[in-house]
Amino acid sequence: MKTNFSQQSVPIHRNFFSLPAISLILILISCRTPEEYFKNQIKGPVELPYHPTINSIKSEGDPIKQTVTISGSTLPAQDEILLQEDLGRAFVASIDGWIWKVDLTNNTSEPFVKTPLLPGGMVFHPKNNDIIYMCLSRGKQHDTNLTDGPGIYELTISTKQLRKIGTRVPITDKTKEPLGDQIGIFFTAEKETKIPISQLDDTNSRNVEKADDLTISKDGERIYFTEPYNHPNSILGVSSQSKHEVLTLGRNGHLWKYDLKDNTASLIAHQYTYLDGILLEYAQGDIESSILLNELSKSRLIRLHLTGDKKGKDEIVIEGLPGFPDGMDRDASGRIWIAIPVERSKLITWLHKHPSLKRLVLYIPEILLPVSKKTGILALSPNGSKPLYFSMHDGSLFSHIIVVVPGKNKLYLAVYQDGFKGFVTMPYPNNL
Repeated sequence: MKTNFSQQSVPIHRNFFSLPAISLILILISCRTPEEYFKNQIKGPVELPYHPTINSIKSEGDPIKQTVTISGSTLPAQDEILLQEDLGRAFVASIDGWIWKVDLTNNTSEPFVKTPLLPGGMVFHPKNNDIIYMCLSRGKQHDTNLTDGPGIYELTISTKQLRKIGTRVPITDKTKEPLGDQIGIFFTAEKETKIPISQLDDTNSRNVEKADDLTISKDGERIYFTEPYNHPNSILGVSSQSKHEVLTLGRNGHLWKYDLKDNTASLIAHQYTYLDGILLEYAQGDIESSILLNELSKSRLIRLHLTGDKKGKDEIVIEGLPGFPDGMDRDASGRIWIAIPVERSKLITWLHKHPSLKRLVLYIPEILLPVSKKTGILALSPNGSKPLYFSMHDGSLFSHIIVVVPGKNKLYLAVYQDGFKGFVTMPYPNNL
């Protein structure tokens, strides 16, 4: 027995100290302890459904892979694409910290303007196509205070001049809870508190942590922008921080407004879950009647009513999306196109039903967690309630489609993947 034990102990010893085992030990040792706020915001069980119609209309095969064109080899991965097809050009917010200009005729691209931080969502001024408004946020951790922090900035194309609109927002009362029939806390124009941007200081405001997406009113006077969460040193894009926020379903989403006419800042909504993409809606005239937003981590779209019979109310427009919705845009027919950067896994859906295990998952290194490489696009009816088209790409060409921008004759896909280069387009689906 002694001889047999000795003979068996050698391979056990060697297996234990094999390279894969040592690598695993090193990974676990180097694992960072998750921030307390992620642990504290874990709540009770949540049932996140899957929309049956979306699954039923899913395209067979991989039409994205079969039909996309990837042109150029210099354009870095992107967060936003802003089209000027009549002028044969587009401006792209890239993850290298530059705004790039793309020649749509010759399929060439070149760096245009370097920004202080990572550029995100962008819109043209509705009455002046020489002006772009954009979100800027951190692309990495910064140990020192930033001179030009996250917030909203203005770029004049003809002069390449960048101007800061605002990087501070009013302090919110986190002790208040939504009413029983409300998703979050939402203020219409009569109830919002406006503070002059010039008077925002440490007594009444804080720095913007993450400016993610924005839109502007038809008259060019009001910029609305989303702050998915306001944890210290928030980083733009797909990060461990954003993944932890998705896992814990924190209600840290804010919607802010900068009024360019009277130069004020105001809170429009908070206590929502990971607010990201945004669109304004109009019942009539040039004054916005409602706001369409996605709650990324809950895989759904919601609407905030600014006017009309439902004024001051919020509602779920569609839920059960197959992934985490990001950028939204409308085509000429009014249809809403939504990017699905990452497919929603069965694991994350199961964990929401069993939240007691989430604390443990927070400690597991990302490299050990299964993450789908599948990414896709979804089209909805103009009011957002009816799915019209859905397709997924298997991730072999790229991952993380973060925005779908409808052009005149084709779709432009912004790909937010480290190391990816190229400008991605695909024809409109035939079955729309």
